[in-house]
This record gives sequence, structure tokens and C-alpha cells, in this order.
Amino acid sequence: MELMDLIKSRRSIGAVEEKDVPDEVINELLEAATWAPNHKKTEPWKFRVVKGEGRVKLGNEMARIMEQKTKGLGEEEAQKKIEKARKGPLRAPVIIIMAVSPTGKVPEIEEIVAAGCAMQNLLLLATEKGLATIARTGDIAYEPELNKYLHLEENDKIVGLVYVGYPKQDFHIKAERVPAEEKTIWFK
Repeated sequence: MELMDLIKSRRSIGAVEEKDVPDEVINELLEAATWAPNHKKTEPWKFRVVKGEGRVKLGNEMARIMEQKTKGLGEEEAQKKIEKARKGPLRAPVIIIMAVSPTGKVPEIEEIVAAGCAMQNLLLLATEKGLATIARTGDIAYEPELNKYLHLEENDKIVGLVYVGYPKQDFHIKAERVPAEEKTIWFK
């Protein structure tokens, strides 16, 4: 597939089969991510791969964190949020958690953008390989307790939980974008 076609065809797809994605394929996605541009070669990204029983453990930890956050809510509302957190990691057979670790060598925004570029590399290669992906965060992604569980540093920031799997069906969702000319001013 030509690069521009690949870029235009990539979609967030959450409906995936409960079929294992081989570690070799995940390693290829991670390798693609590491080739993202980054100022002063800081390579500010970190990855955490969660598969198999690790998803259940992550869900239990997310539920524990959510239980602390929902104190003061009504019991029914709190229970819904807790169960949603517990089940979240079971959406796909693989979760690649991407974090940015600011180095202080360049402005933090540049590190975040580099991590975003790394994520785009990963997403595009996954699309080329016939995988479905969807990147999510939610409030829980920014909880210090989750950083601890994932062995991330205090200043690290999760930029996305990328759910990876094989699509349940063939998705060809047509998308439209505002033409670039409508958002561009040229200075010549």
C-alpha cells in the first residue's frame, strides 16, 4: 500500500477478536515507534505491553484506583465506574501503553509530540499488517498510582493505551477531512 493511501485508510477500530497477536508482530510495531523523529535524539518514549493474564491484573489495579476516586459518589454510580475500569483492559488481546518521559533537554511539548509521532508510526504499521487499533486514555491514565503499577517514573505521562487485535470484520469506513488549504496560510 502506498504511504498516502495507508495514512488515509487508518481508522480507530475497537471491535477485535480475542485472538493472540504474536510477540514478533508487537516487537515490529515497537521498533517502528522508536524511529519517530525527536529533537536532540532524546527518544522520550516508554512502552508497556500487556497481554494474557496481565490484562486481568491491570484491570484489577485500574478498578482499585477507581474505587479510591469514586469515594463520595453514589454506590451504583461508583460500581459502574469501577467495573468499567476493571473490564477496560479486556477489550483487546494486547495493550501497548505508551508514555512520554520528559528529559529536560528540550521543551516538554517537543517530547510529547515525539511520543505522538512514535504512536503514529506504530498505528500505521499495525494498519499495514491488517491489525485493528484504537488509542484511548481516560482519567485513569493520568493517575500517579497507575504510573507506579506500570513501573513508570513520577514525571512520566501516559499518552495512550493502544488496544491491538485482529478486526472482527473488514472495516472500510470512509472519512472526510477539511482540506489543508482551508487551514493553511502561506507566507512567501
